[in-house]
Amino acid sequence: MALLIYIDPLTGERRQRSKKASNSLEAKRIATVLENRYLAEFDSIISSEAVTFRGLVERCKRTRYCEAEYDSEGRKLLGVRGKRTFEGHMKRLEAFFGNILLTNITVAYLRAYRHERVMSTKANGERLNVSTVNRELSTLRTMLNEALVNDWITVNPFSKTRPGELIRIADERKRQTVLTRSQEEKLLKAFDETRSRRGMKTVIIAALDTGARKGELLKIRWHDIDFEARVIRNVQSYKGKSVACREVPLTARLGSALLRLLDQQNGLSPQRKLKKNFSDKFVFPFTKSRVQYHWDKVCVETDLQDVHFHDLRHTTGTRLAPEMELALVGQVLGHTDPKTTLRYVNVTRAVIDKAARILDAFNSTPELFNI
Repeated sequence: MALLIYIDPLTGERRQRSKKASNSLEAKRIATVLENRYLAEFDSIISSEAVTFRGLVERCKRTRYCEAEYDSEGRKLLGVRGKRTFEGHMKRLEAFFGNILLTNITVAYLRAYRHERVMSTKANGERLNVSTVNRELSTLRTMLNEALVNDWITVNPFSKTRPGELIRIADERKRQTVLTRSQEEKLLKAFDETRSRRGMKTVIIAALDTGARKGELLKIRWHDIDFEARVIRNVQSYKGKSVACREVPLTARLGSALLRLLDQQNGLSPQRKLKKNFSDKFVFPFTKSRVQYHWDKVCVETDLQDVHFHDLRHTTGTRLAPEMELALVGQVLGHTDPKTTLRYVNVTRAVIDKAARILDAFNSTPELFNI
């Protein structure tokens, strides 16, 4: 028997729903169906005049910004990636809008929120990035669309603003940081100095030699690495609502670092390790926060605070661009749109010098250019 006991939101009375089931597993499934039906009915009877922003936050946490679920083919069924990021956005939004009724949220409120966030500072005293404010406002716009779908509001106040008035993508500063050889050597040397960081050093080498994102690297397992073919397979990236897998190169430097790491993790020879259950284990058994912690400390020690971990990916793309077609660079980085790859191919001093040489040649021999 599947049983659901609940409180009627209209009368406040205790009620229950039940349905027969052949076994306990079936009973659990039916109970989940009953609960979902109740939640759907509960949402439908809430008066729009009584819904506050805090109520919208609870709704979005349960139905929209929950943990992502995927089917067997990697298609996203519900939820979002980076749940903690959206939870952070909603926490800040809730602190501002709180118990304000959804029907009372106007363009003036949106402008006031943007102004407050743009003028606020981070813990280190620096002004908050415009990109952070844009992401929070994008989350707010999506949440208000959710309220619109549920008939809690009749119009989303974002639709009354001019394009670019609140979410100003053009104001975001595009990162142009690419590591030089000397900066790379300083970083790797610093990661080598303490024993606890040596495993992290391989993560840095992997990021530089594959162009993979931090999250992608931390999901690689030992059976994904083919030392003979010099390739790393099944590097997972997210494409819209699905998960895609790609291959990335295994350089000689990275291969040597991985073999050393393999030797540290299990005291057997590399040939025997990959034949055991060890092959299913993660290559880098670290969390994102742990990698970021060591990265931040090393950047302070080496006076490279302006370098972000994601700049390693920009560095890879920039190093590949002179020797490969842009579309092929995009395949390595896991891009489907060449415009995205363009953001990862930054202008370096070598590019500027090459442009100067071409223009010098043009100016010195104009007859070659039909002038």
